[in-house]
Amino acid sequence: MKKIALFAALLTLGIAVNAQTLNVQSAMSDLKRGYLNKAKASIDKACLHDDTKDDAKTWYYAGLIYSQIGADSKLKKPKYKDLDPDWCNKAYNAALRCKELDTKGEFTKSNGEVFKFIGNEYFNKSCDLFNSGNYADALKEADEAIKISNNSGDNDLANNAYYIAGYSCQMLKDNEGVKKYYGYLVTKSKIKNFEDKLPRIYNTMVALYKEAGDTAKVIKTADRYTKATNGDPNSFMLLASAYIWAGNQAKGIELAEKAIAETPDTVTKDQMALILCAAAGIYEEAQDYAKAENAYKESARLNPNQVEANYGMGIMIYNRAADKIQAINNIFEKGSISDDDEALVNKLTEESNQFFEQAIPYLNQAISFIDGLSENDQLRNRQNLFNCLTTLNTCYMRLDMLKEAEPIRARIKEIEKNAKQ
Repeated sequence: MKKIALFAALLTLGIAVNAQTLNVQSAMSDLKRGYLNKAKASIDKACLHDDTKDDAKTWYYAGLIYSQIGADSKLKKPKYKDLDPDWCNKAYNAALRCKELDTKGEFTKSNGEVFKFIGNEYFNKSCDLFNSGNYADALKEADEAIKISNNSGDNDLANNAYYIAGYSCQMLKDNEGVKKYYGYLVTKSKIKNFEDKLPRIYNTMVALYKEAGDTAKVIKTADRYTKATNGDPNSFMLLASAYIWAGNQAKGIELAEKAIAETPDTVTKDQMALILCAAAGIYEEAQDYAKAENAYKESARLNPNQVEANYGMGIMIYNRAADKIQAINNIFEKGSISDDDEALVNKLTEESNQFFEQAIPYLNQAISFIDGLSENDQLRNRQNLFNCLTTLNTCYMRLDMLKEAEPIRARIKEIEKNAKQ
């Protein structure tokens, strides 16, 4: 997760000399000369003194001094190591007090820069905590960054903090939290430099609304995605999927075909291959298996060295076999079986076995591709690998190919063992 850099420009200082008490003057002077220990001692006294404790300028410089202490502490060789570990909280409280006392708005802009500096510190903490897997504390720090951004007016910080908060809630399986934070981002028509984050936001929100059975919000959210991306093909695929889920298969297929037809010529073959895989998924949802198969095959032709087309094709064919098995189970659940039922069971069994056989080479190919990826890409495809292995194992077991299933089951057990450690 990329962090937002701290604003070094925040610490540029211009001092207008007015009638001040000695402590404030000393703090300002020492800050300018870089004597942070002396500046801290002087401003702490000023914050308590009756003559200066209700002056907005006192608290502005308190926030600035504590921010500089924080900046110094992050240097490779800090001059004032551990001068005040609680600098961030003290800087924040000082900036809040300055805002409260600054009735004329004299320090609105400069104090806003202090808020930005502090907000970035909370955001950076949330990134570190998220990357370490501490999602609960990452959420708390991101929440603080959001509150601070309300004071600084830093929309970029706010948007990134909302994203980290929503992502943390997603990892914590807190769906209401996801709706709160991602939902805020969905209401924004355009967010600068968010292209890589939008797919997660919109796909997650659409999935949650599907789970809740809220058709109106499913369609509305997917439609917002197309506007937020200026008609990116993947956004139209999500909208197509939304319409198919809502029962409008014709509209869904129309949108998928429109996305393919209107894909710019500037996209690479690899990108087009992924778009075709997405379209194949739409056709599969609409149960137009011929179109889905053609899309997967064209995707594989454009980029033979990919996981997605083989994985998608293998899973689609397997699911068709599973549908036949379910139909067989439905017959047996009736109780008594007629001769016609038995004939149908035999037919469905033969058809399911054919689908299991057809799925095997695609699943094996997908597994081979994943095994050949870099370590980082293998981690990203860990769930896909597990799905391929378990699906392939079922195919082998259904076809009584026990010898072929043995190494597959061994890999499954190894993955499950590592997951528990």
